[in-house]
Amino acid sequence: MTAFHQKPLRTQLQALRQCHPVPKSAFSDGVEVLKGKQIVILGCGAQGLNQGLNLRDSGLNVAYALRQSSIDSKNASYQRAKDNGFHVGSFEELVPSADLVMNLTPDKQHGPVVNGIMPLMKQGAFLGYSHGFDVIEAQREIRDDITVIMVAPKCPGTEVRAEYLRGFGVPTLIAVHQDPQGLGLAWAKAWCAGTGGHHAGVLLSSFEAEVKSDLMGEQTVLCGLPQAVCVAGFERLVELNVPAAQAASFYQFGIEQVSESMKAGGVRLAFSKLSPAERVHARREADKLKAAFRPLFEKHMDDIIGGQFAEGMMADWAKDDIDLLTWRQNTAETGFEQAPPSSHFELDFDRATGLVALFAAGVELAFEVMVEAGISPASAYYESLHELPLIANTLARRRLHEMNVVISDTAEYGNYLFSNVATGIVKDVMAGWDLKELGEGGQFDAVDDATLSLVDEQNQNHPIEAVGASLRAYMRER
Repeated sequence: MTAFHQKPLRTQLQALRQCHPVPKSAFSDGVEVLKGKQIVILGCGAQGLNQGLNLRDSGLNVAYALRQSSIDSKNASYQRAKDNGFHVGSFEELVPSADLVMNLTPDKQHGPVVNGIMPLMKQGAFLGYSHGFDVIEAQREIRDDITVIMVAPKCPGTEVRAEYLRGFGVPTLIAVHQDPQGLGLAWAKAWCAGTGGHHAGVLLSSFEAEVKSDLMGEQTVLCGLPQAVCVAGFERLVELNVPAAQAASFYQFGIEQVSESMKAGGVRLAFSKLSPAERVHARREADKLKAAFRPLFEKHMDDIIGGQFAEGMMADWAKDDIDLLTWRQNTAETGFEQAPPSSHFELDFDRATGLVALFAAGVELAFEVMVEAGISPASAYYESLHELPLIANTLARRRLHEMNVVISDTAEYGNYLFSNVATGIVKDVMAGWDLKELGEGGQFDAVDDATLSLVDEQNQNHPIEAVGASLRAYMRER
């Protein structure tokens, strides 16, 4: 039982509900507080490299500390850092002089890494995370003089860089866990500004709220559902004599385009692109899907809140990732992954009835279950809807392989845990669908105005729509 689970329920809920928009004016000083400070990033994977590039471009001093063995072998992390012109040194060389040490290694490595660098960190230094798993679930004990902060971009590292390069950023959660000097929030805001997150909307959260909501989103609607839909949907289309490349293309690129419309204008915008008859049919199918999926979504939320998910994953770490590696290999061998390369295509929403139903159900249900568990609606929105197209972008690049490479090791493990069950649910649903729902289009039964009006009201009045409209307006502020 972790420290979180030992707290009274009221205190747990207070931590989970902590999620407040930070006004743009709070970032007027930009990265000033970090100017001249020495920032050392541990790990040069997707988050480590891309956050480092953004911080350097924002005028900050950034270097990478790697294990001596990584330097000696010139491994992939070493090569990434050197190829991008960064100074690379060992923990012993760089950590003692660092003002801010950012631990952006994979979650599995956090324990040995943090325990190894803590004796090297100077008095009063800052330790930064982009995910709260190590502190909350693994209960890392950190020296009392060290300030512990978080800047958690709500997307893969590749998208952190892409959005920065276009002059914007990605929605970001910031939090302060340990603050002996009272400077934690100022440094977290400056770090966030350096990545570009302040342009896209920032929520002041807690380590507890970030880790519980993040785990839920990535396991269910963000990663697990797209994987289940790709695997099951491809098989169903091939059963209906659709060529394999065409079947793979529909899901590889169609999910991205449906989710982009939801990000721009909520679930109701995706529905509005369907004809009246399609809209009514998609809403009915979405409601059936929500009923079928709810027990699985609730189980994942319960296991995350209760700590059972973390315990299971850390047990797999102790077994050298036997489950993770088995699931990864199984995914690589699916028909969807093995299908011939497919070309990008523009989705005709008249052929997207099933996709709209599937992802409307996933987004709404993930939001509902998170809020029911005590998570803030704003945080639930980011973790259920806004981040979905950012994950789908990786899927569109190189299918499930790319998605699972870019997301964290924790997200990949949770994705498999969910999709292994969810794929069967999707198959059962799709067994009752034909090509009208599955990308070829077709005529649905005509609907009367009263039925259409009720469906449109249902789509418009889901609680995620009001939250989304407010946060999208906040993100558009300059």
